[in-house]
Amino acid sequence: MLPSYIQKCERGEFSYENPTIEKQTAAFTIVDAKNNIGAVSMNYITEVAIKTAMKEGIHTVFSRNANTFGAGFYYVEKIANASMIGFACCNAPAAMPAFNGLEAILGTNPLAFSFPTKSYGNVVMDMATSVVAKSKFGIAKEKGEKLKEGWALNKDGEPTTDPEEGIKGLVLPMAGFKGYEIAMMIDTLAGFLSGSGYLNKVGKFYSQTGECMNVGHMVVAFNPKILYEGEFLTAADNYIKLIKESQSIKGQQIIIPGENKRKYKRKAMKEGISLPLEVVKKTGI
Repeated sequence: MLPSYIQKCERGEFSYENPTIEKQTAAFTIVDAKNNIGAVSMNYITEVAIKTAMKEGIHTVFSRNANTFGAGFYYVEKIANASMIGFACCNAPAAMPAFNGLEAILGTNPLAFSFPTKSYGNVVMDMATSVVAKSKFGIAKEKGEKLKEGWALNKDGEPTTDPEEGIKGLVLPMAGFKGYEIAMMIDTLAGFLSGSGYLNKVGKFYSQTGECMNVGHMVVAFNPKILYEGEFLTAADNYIKLIKESQSIKGQQIIIPGENKRKYKRKAMKEGISLPLEVVKKTGI
């Protein structure tokens, strides 16, 4: 996506106006993202959620007139770093069908969640509601690889492992009907409840119209110091310890969400980030 962000910036498709608060109560805040870069507006509403939850115990912030926010784990981990529990979600351009459907009607609508511990670092979850990101279809096509079974339908609604057919067709929800339900839930909360686009009314990131995608963002911060009776970090440690010490498959290790991301981050900080040659060429790095 990095080359596309650079191109959109060069074409002047983002406004760069500062997001503004339209309505605020103790329980929630509604923000106009002003068609700024999604990461900018999402970072802003995360800061609002943290600041208000410090006082109120819990706070929900919505933004509209927004663009896709990228990796959700960054924002919820920011909340965890403030010793709170974070939840975030946004809707996305239509790429998945309704159950038994043949039309792209729902986005891959991602969600993220994080909470801090004393000894195990932040527990971090970040996932799309599709079985896989549709961008992997293009990667498979470039590598001459097949898609895994259960990832895609062709334009006629038939299962396919051909990446070209998958690109022209549909990506499937994770866990079948359950993924479809969760995608609808996120579209309801982050989408039309916030006054943003929803279903196939959300704009495409890769379009060159210069118009705002009008996705909806939602972030919630929970302050354990106000909500929890006791020492939350100690309780969180005990919670993770029980999971870690549960019986594992022979030769395997119990993994907590966020562990692998920390390993990759440490490696990247030490060795740098490896980028595909094609990305380097497109970005001019």
